[in-house]
Amino acid sequence: MNKNHTNEPNYTKLVMPRQLVLPLDYGILIKETAPVRLLDAVLEELDYKELQHLYSPKGRKSKVPPHILFKIFVYAMSNGVYSTRMIQQQCEENINYMWLLQGYLAPSHMTFQRFFARCTLDILMNLFSQLMEAINRHDTLTFNEVFIDGTKLEANANKYTFVWRKAVQKRLDTLPSKLAILKKDIWNELGLDTHCMNDEYIYTFLAKEIEVQHMELVQGKGKHKTPLQRLYERAEVLYEKRKEYEQQLYIMGERNSYSKTDHDATFMHMKEDHMRNGQLKPAYNVQLAVHSEYIMGVGVFPKPNDTNTLIPFVQQLEEIHSHRFTYVVADAGYDSHENLTWLKNNHYLSCIKPQYYEKAKTRTWTKDISKARNMEYIPEEDAFICAKRRKLKYAFTRKAENKTGFVSERKVYICESCNRCGYKKECQRYVKATTKNPVKRIEITPEYDTVLAENQDRLLSDTGIQLRMNRSIQVEGAFGVLKQDLGFRRFLHRGSGNVHKMLYLLSMGFNLAKLHNRIQAGRVNTTLFTAKQTA
Repeated sequence: MNKNHTNEPNYTKLVMPRQLVLPLDYGILIKETAPVRLLDAVLEELDYKELQHLYSPKGRKSKVPPHILFKIFVYAMSNGVYSTRMIQQQCEENINYMWLLQGYLAPSHMTFQRFFARCTLDILMNLFSQLMEAINRHDTLTFNEVFIDGTKLEANANKYTFVWRKAVQKRLDTLPSKLAILKKDIWNELGLDTHCMNDEYIYTFLAKEIEVQHMELVQGKGKHKTPLQRLYERAEVLYEKRKEYEQQLYIMGERNSYSKTDHDATFMHMKEDHMRNGQLKPAYNVQLAVHSEYIMGVGVFPKPNDTNTLIPFVQQLEEIHSHRFTYVVADAGYDSHENLTWLKNNHYLSCIKPQYYEKAKTRTWTKDISKARNMEYIPEEDAFICAKRRKLKYAFTRKAENKTGFVSERKVYICESCNRCGYKKECQRYVKATTKNPVKRIEITPEYDTVLAENQDRLLSDTGIQLRMNRSIQVEGAFGVLKQDLGFRRFLHRGSGNVHKMLYLLSMGFNLAKLHNRIQAGRVNTTLFTAKQTA
């Protein structure tokens, strides 16, 4: 027995001498069906010229080539390892990572961090596009349909660093009155006319007055400030506050909030509500596009609403892939006049659930006499017949513009008379009680109704039913794997650019793991799941 009780930091002195063994290759100890073998083979098909250009050929070379660091990053993502320190530990202990290193020593966590910071989003998007082409050579990607859905993932930002638009705007609106009081005090104390000056000119003007009078500014207890110094300090506070509020509104853009520690993060309602009080958290709205169980694209948006993300996300998919999808399948959160019209004009077949899809199955929906859909329409007169058998005639057409600038035309119909009608409570439920003699008014959007009817026909067809079933399986299944199986529920980096890069690396790891599972399960060249047939 070895009884050497030395406390030297070099532990080799504590180990009994062993027979020296020199393995020819770590691959001998790795199973033939290991996912790391497929990952290495597929990633070897990619072109890494743009990635190599990030490292200058002059000077000291990198200890590990960048394409090997890229492989290790992707393999770590496929196993749910996201921390660079954990990746370093895996390279020191895990034989699969050692095999990917090809004989190079395990790099430090800072090497991986510098690689991530140096690698640009455009390069990762190029590598992602190449990877999908490589997967297409091993599996079948028909580009017939794409399933789109979104979720909110928490940002790497402190929870109580919020900046709200209404609060900032309210404070900014109080500054003009304070500036007017300051101008009046300057006139009363110094006799200077600053009526035509803004806060910046007043601030610089008082600073010059102090400089001309060679006045020494005093601070602290027991010091007497002159009227000029007091006015100068008030002007400085007003000027700095205005710049601060305007800068906050500039950072916020069109959003209603942002985080001080991550300016790109917006406060949103999250499904993981540990305090159970509906608390808002800094997060990103992450969109996924899935086809044949593979993630075909990722999108990061600052607003929690999914409706306005569909068009830019589909445009992003067009830039990544050389092929265009035929069907765009999504849930009711993406239904809007603008989205359906854009998809039709750009030769996409929409298969999107209407917003009222579930409500339309209820009896209340079909019995609601206040809605135009439940009224009789007379095409010859272009009028509707209400429950009282009175006509709602066409009055005029108005244009409505949404926040994105999309303009829709709405036809307005007004009832000829609502006097002595016994259906007012059911027909005009939302009219104010103070309104005298209210008249029933409805609005119709013919263009929206047309594209909605076409979308509804596809939705209820056999193809639409199969696509809706696969949407819930494939894209929601992808989110389930990422959030539950791989434990990815919070970003480790700040800024939308770094968040984008993290998601692309994660998607590449997910796709290679999915390719391995499909090969082992014998599901290669299958794109859609079919409903089980019953006897």
